[in-house]
Amino acid sequence: MSFALFKNVALGYFLVCSSMLLLEPGLHAFQDNLIGQLENAVKKAVASAEPSVGCILVSRSPKYKELGAVPLDNMPGKLGGFVPPIEQQKRPRKPPEKPRSSLDLSDPETYPDSFGTGVVVDSSGLILTMAHVVKDAVKIYVRFPGGKGSYADIHALDGRSDLAVLRLIEKIPDLKPLKIGDASNLKKGQFLIHLSNPYASGFYDGSPSVGWGMLSNLRRKWNNQTADADRTQVPLYQYGTLLQLNTVVKPGASGGALLTMDGSWVGILASIAGWPGADSSEGYAVPLDINHRKIIEVLIKGEEVEYGFLGVQMAAGVRNVKVAQVSERSPAARAGIFQGDTIVAINGQVVDTPDDLFLHIGSTLAGNIAQVEVVGVVGNQTRVVQVKLAKYLSSLPVIASNQRAPVFGITVDYSSLLAQRPFGVNQWGRGVPDSVLIKDVLPGSPADIAKLQSGKLISRVDNTPVSSPAEFYKAMANVIDSVALTIIQTDGVQQEVVVLKKN
Repeated sequence: MSFALFKNVALGYFLVCSSMLLLEPGLHAFQDNLIGQLENAVKKAVASAEPSVGCILVSRSPKYKELGAVPLDNMPGKLGGFVPPIEQQKRPRKPPEKPRSSLDLSDPETYPDSFGTGVVVDSSGLILTMAHVVKDAVKIYVRFPGGKGSYADIHALDGRSDLAVLRLIEKIPDLKPLKIGDASNLKKGQFLIHLSNPYASGFYDGSPSVGWGMLSNLRRKWNNQTADADRTQVPLYQYGTLLQLNTVVKPGASGGALLTMDGSWVGILASIAGWPGADSSEGYAVPLDINHRKIIEVLIKGEEVEYGFLGVQMAAGVRNVKVAQVSERSPAARAGIFQGDTIVAINGQVVDTPDDLFLHIGSTLAGNIAQVEVVGVVGNQTRVVQVKLAKYLSSLPVIASNQRAPVFGITVDYSSLLAQRPFGVNQWGRGVPDSVLIKDVLPGSPADIAKLQSGKLISRVDNTPVSSPAEFYKAMANVIDSVALTIIQTDGVQQEVVVLKKN
């Protein structure tokens, strides 16, 4: 380097340093202003969302049953409240040195068996949380900021999405639902805020803890073991749906609210410490994207989430979704999807892997029309096929408080469930015909008297063909005193059974 060049560089460096020294007070003021704006944004988002976030307390004690404090009807999810015995109520309360174990979860001094977080989604008292938070619960209590709270029943639960909606038993005035946002526009590096109940920190007064961090990644899964044989037991987050955070989501934070800096609710915190094979040092959240929002809408209604079923098998070892086999009489076969076709999109959402296919078909939900874009095996021509989806078989837990009432003593389900069971494949080797599956027959009902049995298929109600539960119940709504049901035997023989309504 020449002396002249060195002199110019040194002079430039001196001038820059001198300028920074002269501007230092202004620079600090600018930084302070930025930090202040950031703090104000966080405080505003927290103040808006905090009243909607509750601390969930769970007891699994068998002692409630001994005290007769469990509902007698054994309805799944109906847990009821709890009133302590009279002698216990008369005891003077003393502030304990440490939290104590008690059956009365409404007592702010009681430390629960387990805990989590929930978010108000309806002012009538509906609380969204993670299903694993309330797994095997005998009693559930939800406490909100300020200490107000109520025991809760499980309104609806879906093991496949690991989501549940609770219903408060007592009415709490001025409950503020948090508006569900849209996670579809989230980007890596985006700052996010979370409110939750780590380690039951809010068990005493219901006040959620606040944290914040960065969105590290999108569409993550917690391990890579999605074998086809296990898909009936695979939750949705196994298909790469999770948001990955750079902050640890601690036990008790599951169900907490994940917010953008402007306060939009975009995710549900998921503490995966309890998930087999998971790395508890990572933070994850379930995104409030289009797929999960549809599921939540069903759960808010108290209904079962019925995932869509297409009826194809994918070619092994192929990254894209090439169809290796189409099940006979399946929705795919009826719509004109063929062996060798490549599925590239579902409802406009790109499909690159079998996981994408299961996620987008499943979340379209049974009974709905899926727009399936395929590239044909001959000529590589792209076409869009409309497929009316059947129901996917899942062995994960389901609770639904709002169910169809039996008609003539019958409840039905999608017949596609039979084709997905090993014994069903053997019995219906050429596919299950258009029909509905008899799910239950009430003892002593007209259907029971007519000797109808669960597991049988109904293809017609009087002269009306039925291929879905919705079609069956619609046809039965017109029946008055008697109905002729066409029953399909496994050998294909059809038998008409007349069911008379009891006087």
